[in-house]
Amino acid sequence: MDKKTIVALLLILVVYWISAQFLWKPKQQNNIQETEQIEIENPVSEIVDANDIPPIEFQAKSSSDIKINDSLVLENDFLSIHFSNLGGVVKSIQLKKFFLNDKTQLVEVIPESAQLLNIKLIDHSESIINLQNTVFDFSITENTLYFFTKIDEQTIEKKFILGAKYDVELDLRIDQFENMKGYELAFDSGIADSEKYLKMKTTDYQAVYQVANEQKETKLSKLKEELKLAGKVDWAAIKSKYFTMAIIPNNLINTRKLNIFKNNESPAANIFITHDKTFLNHHFDLYFGPLDYDNLVAYKIGLENVVELGWGPLQWIGKLFKMFLNMLSGFISNWGVVIIIFAIILKMVLYPLTHKSFESTTKMQKIQPLIKEVQAKYKSDPQKMNVEMRLLYKEHGVNPLGGCLPMLLQMPIIFALYPILRYSISLRQAKFLWLPDLSEPDPIWALPILMSVFMFVQQKLMAPSKNTLDNMDEKAKATQQSQKMMMYLMPVMMFFIFKGLASGLVLYWTVFSIIGSVQQYYIKKKFI
Repeated sequence: MDKKTIVALLLILVVYWISAQFLWKPKQQNNIQETEQIEIENPVSEIVDANDIPPIEFQAKSSSDIKINDSLVLENDFLSIHFSNLGGVVKSIQLKKFFLNDKTQLVEVIPESAQLLNIKLIDHSESIINLQNTVFDFSITENTLYFFTKIDEQTIEKKFILGAKYDVELDLRIDQFENMKGYELAFDSGIADSEKYLKMKTTDYQAVYQVANEQKETKLSKLKEELKLAGKVDWAAIKSKYFTMAIIPNNLINTRKLNIFKNNESPAANIFITHDKTFLNHHFDLYFGPLDYDNLVAYKIGLENVVELGWGPLQWIGKLFKMFLNMLSGFISNWGVVIIIFAIILKMVLYPLTHKSFESTTKMQKIQPLIKEVQAKYKSDPQKMNVEMRLLYKEHGVNPLGGCLPMLLQMPIIFALYPILRYSISLRQAKFLWLPDLSEPDPIWALPILMSVFMFVQQKLMAPSKNTLDNMDEKAKATQQSQKMMMYLMPVMMFFIFKGLASGLVLYWTVFSIIGSVQQYYIKKKFI
């Protein structure tokens, strides 16, 4: 979660705390989607002895005899991948289940003019043989594409195998490799923009990687210069707000290095791999698709951590909320209705605690005359006054800290819900009433205004009644005047904080405030 978001959420909690202190709690004088899992096996291959590898057999042609073909396509129900035999590279990756905002064009994973998975051979003198302009011969079947060529008697083969969903395999085989030090595999295209709202691009776009068994992330905003990471690369991923492209080397090969840099206004990466055998036979798993937790956890290597789910213990709360929201979406097609029902159910679960808190706060207002009497009677004996006050609270079932409880309950809920409702692929382009996308801010600010209105109503209901004010001394009345001004100011502050947050989160808070207002109305009517 980026710093701006954390600051915004902390401001919400500060405002909520101030509300609890000055508005909700009366003044004490002198005194808180289900997605089908893909079962993907990532077997770790052993280093194979050179004598056990059969030679690569194909009829080599001269490059001049091979025509450039940029229309080579592998596709299934989820992916459409376009290749070029010039360099044997990936030129385009389209996600067939996701559209841009115009609802006609498919989401592209990589930018135009990309040459993804190009290879540069590096010899022992550090000279580079770039295969970018090599015209490969090719053979294509329904789900497999072979590229092969011969350079100075050295044969090179790249084989792409398209999986059932968002997964692709890359096999790389090169013979007579003893004169080479290693090679560089380009994962350098960056990830393409897919959303209209890019205000938070510098924090949403990240390189996430696990090198030498240590997992880290680097935001686009932090990529001022190239990062060079040495060690075994378990996996590397480039992600935007909703989509990711990941590469997983799964051979037990020698040293690997990962370079992270900026390209096409996105994080990008190159992997450098050394090899000291005569034959090279390396395998990579690739993922091009949505940031879907269930898809990524199936790899069983920690790749699911690319998905934004908050941090620390809040991740577990977020996962529970996500699971429950996905379960509701299995019965209800509209995500706006899902969020409303979720807010109602959560309010029902918390009702015993919040009801007792609101009830205690209301009772506190009612016993203000008695509090005033105790304070006057024991004015010269503060210790005795405190004892009598505790007895008074106990007699009338009042908890003087009860007004803080709603705030304390909301803190983990808001922090856990924020990444779920902002980054969930299920909410992307999810419409509700006038809202075009529940994961983005309300474009006309109507929902933040509605939320602020009901926040004011709830605070008004929780403020001391006229009878309570009449029983206060002049100093307390002056304090209440200041609190009254804050009661008008707080909703305005909350509006400016919430207008830039995901409308799904604002919808949740609005429903929660509406229910809280109704609840407080009946409690106040009952006890005052």
